[in-house]
Amino acid sequence: MPLIPLQSLGVFFDAEGFITSQTLRRLGWGAEAIAWADDENRCVYKLFEVRPNSALGKKLRLQREPDGFHMTHADASLDDTLEKLCVLHDAGACPTEIIGLAESGDFLIVKQPLCLPSPDFIADRKSAAEKVHAVVPRRSIGREVRVFWLNDQPWCLGDLHENNIMREPDGAPTIIDALICPLPPVFIKQESFLQSAVKRAQDLRAGRAPESDDPFAGVCDDDL
Repeated sequence: MPLIPLQSLGVFFDAEGFITSQTLRRLGWGAEAIAWADDENRCVYKLFEVRPNSALGKKLRLQREPDGFHMTHADASLDDTLEKLCVLHDAGACPTEIIGLAESGDFLIVKQPLCLPSPDFIADRKSAAEKVHAVVPRRSIGREVRVFWLNDQPWCLGDLHENNIMREPDGAPTIIDALICPLPPVFIKQESFLQSAVKRAQDLRAGRAPESDDPFAGVCDDDL
């Protein structure tokens, strides 16, 4: 992976040790990354910071508890975050280019187009999730957690909050960031509602019309 001097992006540390820039506009500092806008070139640089415990980013973790499934956030490794960026890009989320690691070793640098704020978060989140062919399981595995299919396996998709849903320059709703994790095969085998969600996600990825997830679909009302 290329080693990139932060100064080549116009980013540097001031005398007090704070990261700053005279050419890029700081957009914010989230749980995973610092975002900087290059208004002239209409792009955004995201700097994923290596934490003191060597974590780099976050990921989802699906756990089974006595009362059902629970989705939690966990620290990610460099490999986890690289996988997330590639999977979301390939699934149809906001186009993302992995630039390299900061020469100082403390940031992973990625680049995205400069997107626009969402004027209708609920509708845009639905459209952005549909763009990556993600489906909502019949039973919850975590708040707003969906299932999608890519690279011959099912994935969980979550953390689709307002800051992670925007519109691309052409106006199309998109996911600019999210958290993912593989959906474990052992859980799928044990739960028919997960099998159904995975099958629908597979169908959508393949361009097929998915079967209804309604167990009473196609049943005459007189037979219910």
